[in-house]
Amino acid sequence: MAVIEQITRTLLIIRKLNSQKGIYINLKDLTNYLTDAMESRGFHEGTSQATLQRDIKYIRYQLGINIVFDRSNKGYCIENENILLDIEQILEPFDILNALNADSGLSQIIIAEKYHTKGVEHLHKLIKAIRDTLKIKFNYSKFGQSDDSERYLEPYAIKQLTGRWYIIGKQTNESDLKTFGLDRVTRLTITNHHFKKDERIDISEKFKYSYGIYSSSEYPIENVVLSFDAQDGNYLKTVPLHHSQRVIVDNEKEFLISLKIRLTEDFIMAILSRSWSLKVIEPQSLRERICTIYRSALEKYS
Repeated sequence: MAVIEQITRTLLIIRKLNSQKGIYINLKDLTNYLTDAMESRGFHEGTSQATLQRDIKYIRYQLGINIVFDRSNKGYCIENENILLDIEQILEPFDILNALNADSGLSQIIIAEKYHTKGVEHLHKLIKAIRDTLKIKFNYSKFGQSDDSERYLEPYAIKQLTGRWYIIGKQTNESDLKTFGLDRVTRLTITNHHFKKDERIDISEKFKYSYGIYSSSEYPIENVVLSFDAQDGNYLKTVPLHHSQRVIVDNEKEFLISLKIRLTEDFIMAILSRSWSLKVIEPQSLRERICTIYRSALEKYS
């Protein structure tokens, strides 16, 4: 229970400070907010100022989010806001689970997806290996193959995508990063062998133009223009396909956007899921790829 409480407080502190951009929150107000918010989630012991200060130190040193105290404004604020979205996406499920567990009656009004995310039991080991720059060893089975193979990896980062978790790293004597789904990892162990991280590798930059888990240079970065109907455009305005999405036309007839992205298999599947309104404008190679997929699908119904 203590771990759940700390995770919950961590999420609440990050959210509160992030929601008050440019506004400093003093220790008393932040403590009172945290006490009320925790009580609404079923934790009734209250939060002391000492506990809050320990949580802030944990967030600063363990999560890398620099919460600073400004003496002139007598309050706290977050300095590096650019990484907050990823942190919240990871922590948010804990808040949802707390809501479901706090009152069994909520399961009647909150309908969650009935799937089990495999591989999450490896997360603690992987985080330790990444922080300590220790090589890992595991067995891995590819989709469609019955046998698994032993892999050695220099782990760099963990990535989450649509309910799945992935480990990103370099295999021995290879320069390119590889991605492995944790749901297909077994017998994971941390070795005693340290590795030297390639400081030239920027994971965020590596995936900047990717959709999903593929970041290899074998998928060149392309300028993509896509057209959708206005109704579909309403959805894509609130849930963009990619952070590079830019709106070119937005009227009652068409929603036209541009993207700068790698044409990976994940991206192809994403736009195919909107086939009812999709029209690829450019590049020509993508138009031809989508047409080939459509023709193949139609042949199955002829």
